[in-house]
Amino acid sequence: MLRRIAQKNPGPLICRRAAKRNNHAARHVTTSVSYGDQKTSYRRDRDDGARTPTASSSSALTQSSERYSSSGAALHAVHDHHNFIDDIILRERSNDVVNPFLNRDKTHNDDGGFLELFKAISTLNNRHHDFNPTLSMSMNLPDTEIYAGEEEEEVEEAVTSSGSDIEKAETKLQVDDPPVQDTVISLSKKLDKALKESCVKSVLEAFEQERASSENELSDKQLERIITFLADHDVAMSFEATKYHAQKCNAEGRMAPLFLYHYMMSGLKNCFSQNEVEKLVVDIQEHIIEEYSDGKKAVYKYILLPQLAQTVARLKYNDCARPLVEYFLDEKFPLLNPDIHESLLKTAWRPPFAREDWTPALPYHKLLSELVACGHRPKPEAVTRVLHTYYPYRDLDATTEILSSIQQLHHYEDHPYTYSVDCGTLETISILVSKRGSIDLSLLIIEMAESFGYSISESMFEDVILSFAASRQVPQCLGALVDMETKGHVPSRELLRKVAKKLSYDDKRLRYTQHILTGNDNGNILSTATLNSLMMGYGMKKNIQAAFDVFDSFPELGLKRDSNTVTFLMEILYFSTKQRFGRRLYATDSLRPEDVND
Repeated sequence: MLRRIAQKNPGPLICRRAAKRNNHAARHVTTSVSYGDQKTSYRRDRDDGARTPTASSSSALTQSSERYSSSGAALHAVHDHHNFIDDIILRERSNDVVNPFLNRDKTHNDDGGFLELFKAISTLNNRHHDFNPTLSMSMNLPDTEIYAGEEEEEVEEAVTSSGSDIEKAETKLQVDDPPVQDTVISLSKKLDKALKESCVKSVLEAFEQERASSENELSDKQLERIITFLADHDVAMSFEATKYHAQKCNAEGRMAPLFLYHYMMSGLKNCFSQNEVEKLVVDIQEHIIEEYSDGKKAVYKYILLPQLAQTVARLKYNDCARPLVEYFLDEKFPLLNPDIHESLLKTAWRPPFAREDWTPALPYHKLLSELVACGHRPKPEAVTRVLHTYYPYRDLDATTEILSSIQQLHHYEDHPYTYSVDCGTLETISILVSKRGSIDLSLLIIEMAESFGYSISESMFEDVILSFAASRQVPQCLGALVDMETKGHVPSRELLRKVAKKLSYDDKRLRYTQHILTGNDNGNILSTATLNSLMMGYGMKKNIQAAFDVFDSFPELGLKRDSNTVTFLMEILYFSTKQRFGRRLYATDSLRPEDVND
């Protein structure tokens, strides 16, 4: 009904309602109307309906009218705000407020200053009927209180309106645009949807948007989800996300979680080629060294680089893992996780048709040596695997280091494993390394054979003797020959011939050998085998007279000649005859007995 009245009469809106009847004799209603800075109050008795304006009512009305004219406000804007009127009606019904506008008698509608007030407002409304501003009305309708023993009840109603209030109301009553979601929320929802749908493209777009943004829009948990998701689909972008997260954490004075690097490195198995793996490994290594090299951060480097090498080695990309292993071995990283080194040892293998000059991709001998030096006891299977990988043992230093580690492991008493090398393998290694003159390795093999409970074979003695001869250690070579005879082995003629060949390389060496054999302190080097080698050495040097002098010294030194002595003497005579006379093809020999000078 109020809405129809407002449409018919754009003037003052008067709401009439029946007031509650009570038993009080006299009731007074005070109405206060405010326009801008002026306030006009009216007081009316319920009995006679007389209305008396308070002070300055006329001036207040005039100033209010002028102010309303200057501000350009018009009350007919209420047509566009029916909801506002409905709210006022519901409010009055719910609060049951006694409103003076609804309780006036019909006989007093045209009396007093109250009627003049609404006439002024109506006139103002007619003058500005073409202007339709937004009007904001706020009515404070206090609750009516009835005091026992009192004869009056006052109800105040304030209606305040001004030019500044109208401008504020225009902004307040405008229809707000639907709220736009924040960038963080929208990006988060986009990421959650992409992860739920396993859409790699959408996840990459979300990460690129986060990286391009100047603000950190995604949380650490969301970045971790991106890294772990991309590790199974695009390991290169997973590494980029890990780098971004690490830089973000570093800027905030903290370190990225370690498990993110594990997830990222596990994604290397999804690479399509070895070149892709090599490129990623180099980038990851540079990032870890650059990011975690100072202070306590170095712990990450000590942990991650061996793990990266382990991951690559398990993928059979040992060439990619070699720079990593060499780096942390040269830098002498502390052995934080020995199991990683042992797992690297288990990757050792030799191709079945490899060439003799083939070398392992990883320095397994250094890994084994470092494990043993730190007190770790790897499984015997891994140790044996490493030893067989270095066949045919051309790398003497690596072979020596492996055998030394095995010997050290064998000396441990409180270990659950038994570390030993079979006698055949030791003999094979001894034969192959004897040609290269590795004395230390040959002696180590003899020592290991004795510690393992093996009897030293004849071939092991020969290898030690040849090693000494090849390294020009004459006293040690002669002493090994004596030890061989002491152990009950008879040196072969071929062995003595090889020793004689080594001694005949230089005349000084031959003279030095004869000097130490015929000297006073010769108890540990003098034997029939050593004199046979010296005599054969003179014969190879074509010094027949010196050879016969050695032959004549056997009785003087208390030694007996053997079959090798006679055989070598006959060979020496053959060399002498061939040198003096030679042999001409297709010619008859015309030799006379006097030509031969015995």
